[in-house]
Amino acid sequence: MSSSTTLPSSSASRFQVILENALRDYTKQTGVDLTKHDFVKRLERSRSPNDVLALLGDKAKKFKEFREGNSKLINCVSTVVRVVHVFSKLVGEAAATKMVSRKAFKLE
Repeated sequence: MSSSTTLPSSSASRFQVILENALRDYTKQTGVDLTKHDFVKRLERSRSPNDVLALLGDKAKKFKEFREGNSKLINCVSTVVRVVHVFSKLVGEAAATKMVSRKAFKLE
């Protein structure tokens, strides 16, 4: 018994319908038509599993570079958020102290 890498006609057509529906829904939800994306065109030109794996590997590498590149931005933003948080806490404590002082003064 030999194995085949192609889907039977009925399975292939069902898969095609599911894929087309998913792409249409994705376009409606995001406004991005994946069928016009450069990656899809490159994927369609692939002639072997190794070609597809190379494309996916390239995307994974670019994503990793993107994440690592943004870590500097995230670190910078984290520092700013921490400083603002400490400052707002100090202002909040000062305001609370001022309110307590006013209430104590009015009671006497």
